[in-house]
Amino acid sequence: MRGKEETRAKILEAVGEILSEEGFGGIRINNISRRAGVDKVLIYRYFGDLPGLLREFASRGDYWPSMDGLVEEVGEGRRPPRAADLAVALLKGYMRGLRDSPTAQELLLGELVSRNELSEASARKRERQGADLIEALVGATPDARAVDVTAMAALLSAGLTFLMLRARTSEAYLGIDISSKEGWGRIERAMEELVRSVLGADGR
Repeated sequence: MRGKEETRAKILEAVGEILSEEGFGGIRINNISRRAGVDKVLIYRYFGDLPGLLREFASRGDYWPSMDGLVEEVGEGRRPPRAADLAVALLKGYMRGLRDSPTAQELLLGELVSRNELSEASARKRERQGADLIEALVGATPDARAVDVTAMAALLSAGLTFLMLRARTSEAYLGIDISSKEGWGRIERAMEELVRSVLGADGR
């Protein structure tokens, strides 16, 4: 049993490595088999087929930025927590996590240009996570219900995602150096100003 789980883990790890280094085009059975160092027969035995493997990979979700604990962390010592503080923390966590995850970036690119088992499963996982975060934000801060938090989050997260992906092929956008720490510091500050202007300068 242990050998089986170790082999499954190696195969799933190989998918993530290939995705980060080669993108969607590298996701092929033979390529995964070589990277994992296992016979491709084992891929079919443990996952059924390539779509089954990709669904399993997407369901794990450990490639995606984790927001675990952010709502609780921001709310510590403050009852009720401030809506703006929570929203800013979630968006910063998303942005920083995405910048540190080449696999997540490749999945986002794949969702934009192709439709397959992996991109669809990844999109569903991301939508569920996003809905959970919005629910946590509104549930923890009733004052957030006064605005359309979901639409605001969609606009800001989409903008941040675009800039993140744009940075892969361009150093600047509208004169902002999106390849540097300083440039992203400007973006974070602007994002925070926008959030607080909607939810209140004092965080409510």
